[in-house]
Amino acid sequence: MKKILARLATVAVVLLAFILGWFAWEHYTRAPWTRDARVRADVVTLSADVAGRIVSLGVQDNQHVEKGQLLLEIDPARYSLAVERAKRSVEVSKATLGQSQASIVSSEALLKQRQSEEQRRRKLKLGFAISGEEWEKSSTEVAVAQAELLRNQANLGLAQANVQLAIAALTQAELDLQRTRVEAPVSGYVTNLLTRQGDYATAGGALLALVDSDSFYVSGYFEETKLPRIEEGDRVRIELMSGETFGGTVQSIAFAIADRENAPGGRLLASINPSYTWVKLAQRVPVRIQIDADYAAKNRLRAGTTATVTVMEGHH
Repeated sequence: MKKILARLATVAVVLLAFILGWFAWEHYTRAPWTRDARVRADVVTLSADVAGRIVSLGVQDNQHVEKGQLLLEIDPARYSLAVERAKRSVEVSKATLGQSQASIVSSEALLKQRQSEEQRRRKLKLGFAISGEEWEKSSTEVAVAQAELLRNQANLGLAQANVQLAIAALTQAELDLQRTRVEAPVSGYVTNLLTRQGDYATAGGALLALVDSDSFYVSGYFEETKLPRIEEGDRVRIELMSGETFGGTVQSIAFAIADRENAPGGRLLASINPSYTWVKLAQRVPVRIQIDADYAAKNRLRAGTTATVTVMEGHH
């Protein structure tokens, strides 16, 4: 009897171990959770559109700034002079345009006078009152007046073009002067500030990084075996390594990841690894998770920190 009980106990223990092992296997390979998650945020890299010495730096490292707030200012003296020079160029070009328009009016009046004289002399020539030479002279004067009018019309077109160019140059100069003030495009946090007042800013050179405070989200990297149990709209529980816990919602699932085994080879052909490992690890696919808007400590999140994400199956 004792032997039978011992065998039954052994069978029960083995069966229980098998069941527990099966549940553990299901939990670790199929359950939609991951400890490989990161808090993310959009980072805006601010650069200068114009070059010059930084004369004012109004922010400090890790400071919160509002959208439109002045961050730094580049020496505007050179660009203010460029605006004044462009304004004078516009005035000169408009004055030249006025002269060209006046020349057009004068040329048109002279042409009408020459044409009137030519018509009168033509009648006199028909009546043999004047010689043909005098009529030919008046006809030549008409042709000269017409050529002068065409030349003035061409000058008028050139003057109009110069006015447009001067106005465009003035707009560019005013824009450059405006761009000496670097303002925050979004509300966020200045991070890793290395720029100092007095530094020389180059056009297009990065000056500071701004973390968008309204863009925080969690990116969870789930194994491909767990993706069938994850859908957009699922509720999730997020636990930071620091111990804070809050909720979120699955926003989207990435449609592609890089294949390190298929790098382009010669002539853009696929380069396939000739060796094959029998143990294949499941690929991890990024899942974007939106943090609940009512999370009170949202302003204390730090991009790059580690989190554990558990999907609440069946909760949408």
